[in-house]
Amino acid sequence: MSLMNQVLSFDDVSGILVCQAGCILESLDKLVEEKGFIMPLDLGAKGSCHIGGNIATNAAGLRLLRYGSLHGNVLGLEAVLPNGKILDCLSSLQKDNTGFDLKQLFIGSEGSLGVVTAASILVPRRPKSINVAFLGCQSFPDVLDTFKLAKIMLGEILSAFEFQDETSMELVTTYLGLHNPIRKWPFYVLVETSGSNDNHDEEKMNCFLEKVLSENMAQDGTLATDLSKVAKTKV
Repeated sequence: MSLMNQVLSFDDVSGILVCQAGCILESLDKLVEEKGFIMPLDLGAKGSCHIGGNIATNAAGLRLLRYGSLHGNVLGLEAVLPNGKILDCLSSLQKDNTGFDLKQLFIGSEGSLGVVTAASILVPRRPKSINVAFLGCQSFPDVLDTFKLAKIMLGEILSAFEFQDETSMELVTTYLGLHNPIRKWPFYVLVETSGSNDNHDEEKMNCFLEKVLSENMAQDGTLATDLSKVAKTKV
């Protein structure tokens, strides 16, 4: 599939990308970045994974909270069936409620129904403002309370919420050589916001952090408000 790596078209008005299944996810993200867009899917393996494989496995990734799953972002696809016939559902129409939505059967089918060879994907605008907070929590219920508060206070700019336990952090620091930016805690939470207004987004993130720390949902944390400079401010 790596030979089928052509971008067939990209409409910078509608934000619809049509490409072959062998395109590398990271390459697609760099391509649309030049036009001011971002791929709705982000994975640790983005430098090697193919978009066709992402669709076949219905990969979720880190941006699921903001952009939803591939069931909503894939507008159409082309697939080769086991009998050799080509199924052409490569629609690039965002609002299409006609007939059976056959593409949904292939998203997450892992190749059992056929091989995805091309897809049209709805690509959102790239956010101009990104803030990331890394917090330490004493218990898992604190993690859940932090998540609920993030959805309430950050709302439309919340783009990612991930957590890991103490053992996972020890593995990361020991075997990957990465530095833990805060003290040692049983649980860690990463909260990311993305939007279009720096002042607005940073103010919302600061209010969220003030609330989550004052109510002891998180006991420690660090905030990055300028990711281009990787500047971190202790909270």
